[in-house]
Amino acid sequence: MSAETLPHLIDAQKWADREGKIEQVFPLAAFPRLLEGAVSDEGEVKVSCKVSRDTQGLMKLDADFGITLQLSCQRCLEPVTTTVQSDVSLFLVRSESQADELSDESDFLVLDEEGRLALADALEDELIVSLPLVPLHDNCEAMKVDAIEEFIEEAPARENPFQVLVNLKDRPEEK
Repeated sequence: MSAETLPHLIDAQKWADREGKIEQVFPLAAFPRLLEGAVSDEGEVKVSCKVSRDTQGLMKLDADFGITLQLSCQRCLEPVTTTVQSDVSLFLVRSESQADELSDESDFLVLDEEGRLALADALEDELIVSLPLVPLHDNCEAMKVDAIEEFIEEAPARENPFQVLVNLKDRPEEK
């Protein structure tokens, strides 16, 4: 494993038995799918993850993330620095039927046929899910009243279609 990338595939059984850990800061460029939503590749991702076994002997992935990246503000479309802290706890199961035995609140990942986990992809998925749905500046200039008033046009006065009826009402009846 290079210092700039996560291992792609790991043997979940071996990592769980040894309580394999990774604690490292990676450049944002190490996560290409995460970069798709970013304004630039400047930023970093702090990853702390451990594969272990719980008290029942089930394999589990526990991870903490700290992300700093530039996203596009959805009000003014200018870059906004976004920092996200997140943690995740996932059971590692060999099949969907094994996942059915977990409690409804438990999150899980299904391993491949050889019992391997695509660690880099799994962590990148969790990073993407942890990003804000609508990134915004705290005090975005686009939301100030003066800026909004520039875009509001005065509606032209429209003629009331019922005005004709008022005029008919005021006329004396013809017989």
